[in-house]
Amino acid sequence: MRYFFTFLLSILFACQAFCQDRKELLYENIYRLRDSANNKSIKIESRFIHAKKAIDLSNKTREDSTILASNRILSYLFIINGDVDSLYHINYKNLKLASRLKDTLRMAFASHNLGYHFHETNKVDSAYFYYYKARKFYNSSNKKKYEADILLGMAKVQRAERDFIGSEINAIEGIKILKELPKSEQIYDVLWSFHNLIGIISSEINSYDKAIEYHNEALSYSNKIKDNYLINLYSRTNIAILYRRKGHFKEANRRLLKILEDEKIKKEDPSTYASLLSSLAYCKLLDGNKNKDTVETLFRASLSVAKLEKDEFEIMNTSEQFSEFFLKNEIKDSALHYANEAYRIAKKMNWNKNILNTLILKSKIEEGEPSKAYLFDHIKLNDSLVLAERAIRNKFARIDYETDVIKQEKEQISRQNLWLLVFSGGLLLTLFFLYILKTQREKNKELQLAQQQQKANEEIYNLMLSQQDKMDEARALEKKRISQELHDGILGRLFGARLSLDSLNLSKTKEAAANRENYINELKVIEQDIRKVSHDLNTDFIAHSGFLDIVNTLVETQTLAYNLDSTIIGDQDINWDSISNKTKIHFYRIIQESLQNIYKHAKAEKVDVAFKHKNNLISLTIKDNGSGFDTSKVKQGIGLKNMRSRVKEINGILNIDTKANIGTTIEIIAPN
Repeated sequence: MRYFFTFLLSILFACQAFCQDRKELLYENIYRLRDSANNKSIKIESRFIHAKKAIDLSNKTREDSTILASNRILSYLFIINGDVDSLYHINYKNLKLASRLKDTLRMAFASHNLGYHFHETNKVDSAYFYYYKARKFYNSSNKKKYEADILLGMAKVQRAERDFIGSEINAIEGIKILKELPKSEQIYDVLWSFHNLIGIISSEINSYDKAIEYHNEALSYSNKIKDNYLINLYSRTNIAILYRRKGHFKEANRRLLKILEDEKIKKEDPSTYASLLSSLAYCKLLDGNKNKDTVETLFRASLSVAKLEKDEFEIMNTSEQFSEFFLKNEIKDSALHYANEAYRIAKKMNWNKNILNTLILKSKIEEGEPSKAYLFDHIKLNDSLVLAERAIRNKFARIDYETDVIKQEKEQISRQNLWLLVFSGGLLLTLFFLYILKTQREKNKELQLAQQQQKANEEIYNLMLSQQDKMDEARALEKKRISQELHDGILGRLFGARLSLDSLNLSKTKEAAANRENYINELKVIEQDIRKVSHDLNTDFIAHSGFLDIVNTLVETQTLAYNLDSTIIGDQDINWDSISNKTKIHFYRIIQESLQNIYKHAKAEKVDVAFKHKNNLISLTIKDNGSGFDTSKVKQGIGLKNMRSRVKEINGILNIDTKANIGTTIEIIAPN
């Protein structure tokens, strides 16, 4: 029995070893086939055979990671062979496999390839959707270079669908990413593509200066790449054409001729050579070149090269411009022939912009009902394109938000809808109460601030009154001192002198008596005058000074400094003691602000300030004879804002009457 179990174990180990050997052999064959599929020295047909055999063997392993690795090689071969249609199925499988493995980077590659497939097959909404997903995956994998490549694809899709704003936003974001990466020719190449794209977008919206700026930047990046002949040529051509579109025909003509000096262009890129010839001809046409033969020869040469290359875009473009040439020279049959040719190709290729251009051109060539029909077709197509552009922009916006993750979150939210409603309701109530509490606190703070401001204003005014009282008291004391000096000193001495003269009356001569009498009378007159002066000085005529004295001081001081004549009129019926300090402070500040404005802006020579009282209302009028001002233009000035705010604080009304070269009158009416 023991020998039997030993025999079974040996068979089991032998089978296990055999299976292990077969498995290792299977993987070796898969790796060998993959290497052959990746070998660039082998013909592409053989590489496809090796890749498909590797997939067949990988399927036998039933390991998702192995199958995915082999599928990716076949996907790459489809791309380099230009087989866009086959990309969909293989990458759809790869996306499912990568999702099961939760391999974010492989999910990004598969989504990228799917986006490229739909982009090349002109299914723009699907292309943008998969590009968007790939970008998210690259971003989470921190693959910045790939993320920038995806942004370029997204921007190209948006530009093709005339979503220029969205395209430019993605292009600028891609540029920001690339500028943070270590520099290399690959990076410069993508930077060139981004700047070239923004230049094209700017040209589409007629922002030519910006377009030239970005094409110049693209040109600078092309200069950092070794094999840069074609992209350098494209940038220089784009810049020359932009100068033509700007109307700078001489500069455009100079640049185009400079480019055409290079004899390599016709051989390296015949289509661009045809475009340069037609651009040069069109530039001469627009510049009013009278040599018709030269212009016609250039157009025909361009058409000849474009037809030889079977480049329908250049044939269409040149035909459209050639039609304009014949129309300008009133050769309408030829103009119509080339316009129809351009229109036919534009319709065939569904190039809507060129369809619109040729419809306008044909309406100019034809007359009567045919012309109207072309204009009607133009309006109809243009309106439909506007709606289509709006719809595609909305699709792009929805794609930005409706990813698979968000859909899953929506499903989860729908299952938890009840709890969400309860929680949301409670949260809303909490937020509402917090909002009320916050609002109330803010109102309390504002009220406290207003009270503090009021208190500060009153303290300022009381301080002003206190300073004025001290000045008045000092003046009164000084006057009293002078009065005492006059009374006790001068009057005493004069009185003594008079007594001395009285004593001289004892002399009996008539002449002496007459002289003495005259001196005595004169001294009496002086004594009376001095008494009067003493009495006047001793009278406290400023005992009733107050707000008007402060205003007088302000006006006199500032008008003296500003070299202005001034008058101040105060209504005696106004009882300033009964008016609140708040109102008086605001009146004071308004006068101060007005005098400053008159000095700075009005160029006035005279200012009049007047207070009046009527029907329990106090009016303050400030009038100058300056240059006046436009109230609509200075409406937002800080000084005028402050003035309006102060008038509002005292529940008053502000009226401004101003006329050029006559002056300005400011009137504030406030309740007493």
